[in-house]
Amino acid sequence: MDERAIYDALGEAMLVRRKRLKLTQAQVAKKIGVSRESVANMEAGRQRVLLHHVYGLMQALELKAITDLIPANLPKALGETAMVLEVSGDPVSDTQKSEIERLLSQALGDRSASVSP
Repeated sequence: MDERAIYDALGEAMLVRRKRLKLTQAQVAKKIGVSRESVANMEAGRQRVLLHHVYGLMQALELKAITDLIPANLPKALGETAMVLEVSGDPVSDTQKSEIERLLSQALGDRSASVSP
């Protein structure tokens, strides 16, 4: 698994959830005991996150599980990028996730096929 993809996925999940809760980076930082700059770097995928901070983020962002921040398995079709899926604030079903992953894989496959090395 690509290390960069893990931190990108975590950062994107943090950002989406923080905005959904209408929290500032400073508010989240205070709740987990880091600087606002650290939260900004985490959201950008530039900073490694200690495990105790992940648990703090779960509480600060009102989540029930670590996998709400980091998917158990990053979609292989996304290569070095990862996405957090939200559809009108409703959870995405397993069927919807599979279809989205299939479409992304197809689109990325088509794009890479059209680019000559």
